[in-house]
Amino acid sequence: MLALSQVTGHVRIYAYNEQRMDEVLDFTHHKDSVRSIDFSPSGHIVYAAGKDKSFSIISNGRVEGHLTDAHDESINKICHVENDHVIATGDDDGLIKLWDLRQAQAGKQSSCVMTLNEHEGSISDFVYNADAKKLCSTANDGMLGIWDLRKSKLYAMSDSFEVD
Repeated sequence: MLALSQVTGHVRIYAYNEQRMDEVLDFTHHKDSVRSIDFSPSGHIVYAAGKDKSFSIISNGRVEGHLTDAHDESINKICHVENDHVIATGDDDGLIKLWDLRQAQAGKQSSCVMTLNEHEGSISDFVYNADAKKLCSTANDGMLGIWDLRKSKLYAMSDSFEVD
């Protein structure tokens, strides 16, 4: 499977092999550009986030969840963190949020379980180290942050790198 996000707000899922590629699904639930997508490790879940400040969970051929106004600013990055129910999102203001999707399924008002706010520029990428329970973030402030998710706090922040 291959997932494609578009500035139109579409999320398209394709099946492919050596001879051909076929569009299998086309989702149009986002109102604006979808800036980031990520797969769960099993490949059965697609997480999508975008300029409309929302993120969604796509599984079993349908949108399983769509959280609008998840951030105050546009979301640039979404990342699978643990199991199939913990994800991280990062926005234009450098705010990182961790979400427990089990809480959303249980009908609790907020599934945001952690907020991390040390970056001064938009979040550009995440990498998660499951063994150490640490999330690495990069941002347009030229800094790289390491977050200890067990303690819900910053572990280390690099010096600012002014060059891209």
